Amino acid sequence: MHVKSERELFRRRRRFPWFRTLLILGVLGAAATYGYRALRDFVEPFTPSAAPTPQPTPTPSAAVYVSAGEDAYFRGAVFEAIAAYEQALDMEPNQTDLYLELARLLTYYGQPERGLEMARQAVLRQPESARAWAILGMTYDWLGLPQRAIAYCERAVELDPTLPEAYAFLAEAYIDAGQWYAANETIARAAELAPDNVDVLRNQAYVLENQGNYSGAIAGYREALARHETQVHLYLAIGRNAGALGNLTVARNAYADAVEIDPFNVVALDQLGWSHLLLGDYDSARQYLVEALDLDPDAIDVYGHLGTLYFHQRNYEDALDMFGPALTYGEARSRRRTVLFSITTEDANGVGGAPEGREVAVAAFVHPSAIESPLRGEFRAADGTTGVRGMIRFDPVSGRYQLDAGGVPPAPSGKVYIGWFLPLYTPEGWVVRTDPIFPAPDGNAQLSGSTGVVKGPPIEYYYSTALSHYLLDQCDEALPAIEIALRIDPEDENALQTRELCR
Repeated sequence: MHVKSERELFRRRRRFPWFRTLLILGVLGAAATYGYRALRDFVEPFTPSAAPTPQPTPTPSAAVYVSAGEDAYFRGAVFEAIAAYEQALDMEPNQTDLYLELARLLTYYGQPERGLEMARQAVLRQPESARAWAILGMTYDWLGLPQRAIAYCERAVELDPTLPEAYAFLAEAYIDAGQWYAANETIARAAELAPDNVDVLRNQAYVLENQGNYSGAIAGYREALARHETQVHLYLAIGRNAGALGNLTVARNAYADAVEIDPFNVVALDQLGWSHLLLGDYDSARQYLVEALDLDPDAIDVYGHLGTLYFHQRNYEDALDMFGPALTYGEARSRRRTVLFSITTEDANGVGGAPEGREVAVAAFVHPSAIESPLRGEFRAADGTTGVRGMIRFDPVSGRYQLDAGGVPPAPSGKVYIGWFLPLYTPEGWVVRTDPIFPAPDGNAQLSGSTGVVKGPPIEYYYSTALSHYLLDQCDEALPAIEIALRIDPEDENALQTRELCR
């Protein structure tokens, strides 16, 4: 799936005083009650108190948080809604609908890997729920695995042929897989079932966008907004399409509308700052970009855009201070969005750039909410013919991994076992893979290594880093960034020119 501007990795740090205050009051009330009783029992352990015992202050119920989440969602405060739904889920962890609401919102608002975790839990709890399968498919598509998304959305259609969202998400996966005809047919079916459904209207516009009809897409996103005018991700989509048309003023206004609805939305602030930069208003650009970075110190593209701003102002030292985190966090974002680790048998005489052999085991990574936490996956046999078991641990920041498996049979003659990180790519566009995995005679296999540099940050972050080093007379420091830029595009003129200048 091609990268969308609002699909960002890291979670923003936000405050939600309206329900935290309620929660804190409940806790303080309970603490006060406990303190009173403890003091009374200490002073008068054997004397019954004539005064009535104070009643504990009631704490909020799950229903209170659900109601607060719904209210926040319809106001456009999506991250506030996410926090409220998470509180409700902590209190009632078996509510499938809460997992689905969280999966949808987390995916739309920049955390599809966490949305995937929610959707998986929903399917486990209600395997016959068509909506659960449809949203599971959507999360896989937003994580760059449209073929798997298609399979899950088709399962949703089988379970409920009248569910419009199943067709809408299926059409989205079809268009990302390059199947335009199927996408057009499927989104038409969704529109027949629910012409006013916001998700249907959004995906109608998305299909048009991916076919290059940016004006039609903008009209479609506006039609969706007419049904739900506080959906920030729709304003971001309008801005993206207006930018593709070169209409920067319309793009800026769309991002400004998004910020007006949710002033704490990092992606909207970042895009508003970027549009001001493209329009030449550097002061406003810096204001919005710095504000976004204050809200989320891990925001990849904010670092890149600030670096670009400083570069244009010939402030190369500060530009490098921004491009460094942009590259580090950008690669970490790609690693964090790795969904699966697959072990296949490949030709020992030459392994290609993508898995081609028989899959013998697969591990689905679990994505913790903390961005610095490693991903972990438990192996299961892919085809039922082997008893592969064990774990893989993967650090998204460093790229280091540790595989420990058992029950691995000897590889067939002329074959070797190779592990693949899906969907994770090298700068050249090949699927990231491990060295050959050689099981011991007892079937145990261990392997550790690193993914190295992975595809993620835009090429301009690399060559701008190199140019900044060159202009500061630091060519030795420029060369690594030049090499990576040329791995992404061997014919990129900026990288080639910088390499020649350093020579």
